[in-house]
Amino acid sequence: MGIAEVADLYAKLLASLAEGHPVKLDVSKIERVDAAAIQMLYAFSKEHAAHGTAISWVSPSEAFIRSTRLLGLAERMNLDDNSHE
Repeated sequence: MGIAEVADLYAKLLASLAEGHPVKLDVSKIERVDAAAIQMLYAFSKEHAAHGTAISWVSPSEAFIRSTRLLGLAERMNLDDNSHE
């Protein structure tokens, strides 16, 4: 996932937030993800938390977890524990 896909995905995620739906993101097949995508997902997770809900990360790939750790966001995104599915 790169910067080209970020804006479209963010719009879709915000729509789900506005509708009040819980969000489960399957990040199991991510092999490569850039900083812009991680930052967008982090921003979205903060928006979700502000509304009293949380994102469920489904089977996060090692590449996804590694990228969030490199940016110092793994713990803030609840990826450094066993809270993901």
